[in-house]
Amino acid sequence: MFLHVLASAALLCPLAVATPAGAADHAAGRSSTTALDDTFRRLDLGPGKTWAWQSAAYAQCTSNPGHYKLDHLTTTALGTASGHLTITASPRSDGLWDTGLLTTGDSCDSGGAGAQVRTGGMLLAHVRLPQANTGTWPGLWTWRDGHNEMDVFEWHADYPHTIEFANHVLPPGSGHLYSGPEIGAGRWLWVGALFGAGSVSWYVGTDLNHLVCPYADRLGVGPDFAAYPILNLAVDDGNFHAPPQDGRPATMEADRLVVLTSALPGLPAPAVVDGREG
Repeated sequence: MFLHVLASAALLCPLAVATPAGAADHAAGRSSTTALDDTFRRLDLGPGKTWAWQSAAYAQCTSNPGHYKLDHLTTTALGTASGHLTITASPRSDGLWDTGLLTTGDSCDSGGAGAQVRTGGMLLAHVRLPQANTGTWPGLWTWRDGHNEMDVFEWHADYPHTIEFANHVLPPGSGHLYSGPEIGAGRWLWVGALFGAGSVSWYVGTDLNHLVCPYADRLGVGPDFAAYPILNLAVDDGNFHAPPQDGRPATMEADRLVVLTSALPGLPAPAVVDGREG
């Protein structure tokens, strides 16, 4: 568990307070405020399991033509042999790339236990970004019933020092580009978002106990938001970002994904709020 979490109904990122040392390491078991906590020692995948490998966010469940992706989803792209999750994108003979996705629901009957992120809750993961100039497009986001897309992060291999945050839940939507010393190809990164009713706040850092809050959007997700988390490795088709430059496989990694019903303790105040300094 993550010690005692703080409920948050604030319109901005929570005020800065001291974070208890080692908050991420008090993992004696699942707390009442943890909806999902997976360290990917094994892959619990398929019907009746924690994770599904398809998503209705993809028009054809395993591919999404017309949405700037070369993806063909397959279970063979997913692995845990290294002791944590790997998602590997590999070229196919038809021009698409075999790659992988995990979600907990709305999954074209491919599994998932149904854990959801809800208003006031938090979704975060510890991921290793792929190498630069590989055409890869990893992301952590949400989806349910044709909408409720909230992008905790997206990263494109042709801009290796920048990640994107976006809220597509409520009009007119919001978004922000963040570049920092912790962002880079091949680097491990904690990234998360607090799904406030009146403001979504994004967090990044190399250490879960010392996150920064680069952006809060003053838009939020509304009082009744609920959606399934998605972690995936997409492949750019070249319309907006460079496609793969050669046929070498590329991999992202993750060793923890957490869904909380309220905020971690000690979250810092925002550096930027809705395009302005916080």
